Amino acid sequence: MTAILVLISGIASATDECSSTATKCDNTTLGRLEYMWGRNSSDNKSHVLLNGNDIFNNNSSQIGEDVEGWVLDKNNKTNKVVVYYRFNEPKQIAENLYRYRAYRLFDFSGEKVIISNEFYPPADYEAPLRWVSWGQKNSVIAFDDGSRFKYENGHVTMIDDGSKTGESE
Repeated sequence: MTAILVLISGIASATDECSSTATKCDNTTLGRLEYMWGRNSSDNKSHVLLNGNDIFNNNSSQIGEDVEGWVLDKNNKTNKVVVYYRFNEPKQIAENLYRYRAYRLFDFSGEKVIISNEFYPPADYEAPLRWVSWGQKNSVIAFDDGSRFKYENGHVTMIDDGSKTGESE
């Protein structure tokens, strides 16, 4: 009897480990999420997998969840997460102005994952995520440059560009 319990607990803990190609993994409301860095992949693209299926990939060297940007469901599984990625090549925004990092929100609260549009802080393209206020209807995402964004119905829109405050409160 003891051997069976040890075997079952060993199998359960083994399923919580990341695959050898993943840089980070997590349990979400919809299943197992894995991040794979582009600098470690043969196609130089970063990938996000849900239950082994590629749900997002892009031309970036790194991808992952932001430390400040996630919320859990009632079963302590990730329900929504702000994902960052660092581009392989800088993206030109304006003349002599480039950004190296961008964000998307992944929403696992419904029957299938929703991946938002790309967004980034406009005043300081390297500004870190400051805080997120998670709500039932919408969520507000704030960066250190004072910019704020609202996530609602699968879409992220800027609600404050941070030009008046200079930094988040």
